[in-house]
Amino acid sequence: MKVSAIRRVHNAAVGLVITGALALGAMPAQASERPIDITGYSVSSFTVDDTNCRNVTVKASTKVKSDYEDASGTVDVTRRGGIVDSLWFDNRKVSDRAFICPSWDGLGAYKVGPADIGATSSYWRSDYDMMWSDYSDYTDRTSKTFYVRGKAKSSVAATRRGSKVTLTAKAQVYAPDRYGYIKYNAKNAKFQVKSGTSWKTLKTVKLTKGTAKLTVTQSKKKTYRLSIPTASWAASTTSNSVAK
Repeated sequence: MKVSAIRRVHNAAVGLVITGALALGAMPAQASERPIDITGYSVSSFTVDDTNCRNVTVKASTKVKSDYEDASGTVDVTRRGGIVDSLWFDNRKVSDRAFICPSWDGLGAYKVGPADIGATSSYWRSDYDMMWSDYSDYTDRTSKTFYVRGKAKSSVAATRRGSKVTLTAKAQVYAPDRYGYIKYNAKNAKFQVKSGTSWKTLKTVKLTKGTAKLTVTQSKKKTYRLSIPTASWAASTTSNSVAK
């Protein structure tokens, strides 16, 4: 039986119980308005370098009230406000797999939640010497964001003229909708030079058409690289190191 049908039958039964109680001149006690609450989601971000769709496991932790009986509902998985998939849960178990195709749905931030819940609370009514059931239909606004990123790769080359060293960096990111790597105009990319056992940032740049250049004055031979941090839609990448 579909959820909507179950709800209609259950609500009808509850209505008969309430009507009977009112006929006897007594109002029923108030049950929990939210017999079950979702307190958080567990879902992992992932990086892609192909066009394959993924089944992403989503789990939720829940908290129930003392009069909780059962629950069912759906959890939205969205990107930019559009629904990508709807997950089903039954009773206290909130675990399902979201079907995500980055080549269709895109890279970037995805959100799990909100959830539409139908829950029943059941408790003993000593004044009527019977079990009493109430049904609640509500939206749980708990959510969590996860990210689908394209794999990134980068390289750096160096040329020297006297004391001037010119560094040329290039970067690409995998675009599922383009079926391959494209030029990556990364922000906050760092040209770095090795200093002892650590790396020192020379300059932070934005790549244009997947490329960036930097000229430094350095008479001694040094080792250089490019480092690009994680973006919402692209994974981090560190280039090869080059000595010049």
